[in-house]
Amino acid sequence: MKLSTILSTSSIILSGVTWALPPRGNPNRVPRRSLRHSNPLSRIEEPQPETSSASSNTTIQFSGNWSGAVLAAPPAGEIFTSAVGTFTVPSMSPDGNDGAAAAWVGIDGDTFATAILQAGVFFSISGDTVEYGAWYEWWPAFATDIDTEDFSVSAGDVITVNIEATTNSEGTVTLINESSGMIFAITLTSPTKLSFLGGQNAEWIIEDYTQNGGLVPLADWGTVTFVNASASTSANNKLGLEDATIFDIEQFDDIMTSVTISSDSSVSISYT
Repeated sequence: MKLSTILSTSSIILSGVTWALPPRGNPNRVPRRSLRHSNPLSRIEEPQPETSSASSNTTIQFSGNWSGAVLAAPPAGEIFTSAVGTFTVPSMSPDGNDGAAAAWVGIDGDTFATAILQAGVFFSISGDTVEYGAWYEWWPAFATDIDTEDFSVSAGDVITVNIEATTNSEGTVTLINESSGMIFAITLTSPTKLSFLGGQNAEWIIEDYTQNGGLVPLADWGTVTFVNASASTSANNKLGLEDATIFDIEQFDDIMTSVTISSDSSVSISYT
């Protein structure tokens, strides 16, 4: 979901086209193009970024829609070609407050803001109903939900997401439910010639995504921790989170999340 430019704490520019590729599963099953939409990182400028205690190379910045860890640039002369991470789907209970969020792994969408190749799990509360589902997206296309017959997700499931950019216009998304053994993989192509990947960012994110033209209220997911998080480059270099930038979500002058990088391969994102 692409990070957008914030004009104010309550207004975000969103753009995109409604296009998505079908999965390579059952040819008779039509994928559900979701009304959910990621957006590029929407930075909120602060006077001075805070320094994280997790690493002397890590800073904390603020965003209107992303919370997590972002590798903002590959080594000189290289591009990011893959990103991987594993997380446990949070268990949420109806508490009278409707809301939602999505956990995902992706390539691009921060400093390279014209495309994002990403996949993950959304979780939402509406009334007495809690819903979980897996999805993939090549922004600026809308998210495509994965049919539960192809890949089901429940609270407590351990999910691995692997994003691989084979070229700047083609990539593969693989989701593994480590708890059930289900695997879903699909090859995607860029939805437009203007949304080729740049391979300039890799990220592990909880997002306040867009639905029906506006950001959804954030649900309280507790804490989601990405483990075994890494990104690989075109020179076969494997990078961890040591030099990642932390983003916390800030809305209406309230900081909604707290992010901790506890190791070179682990980042925890808590709702506050």
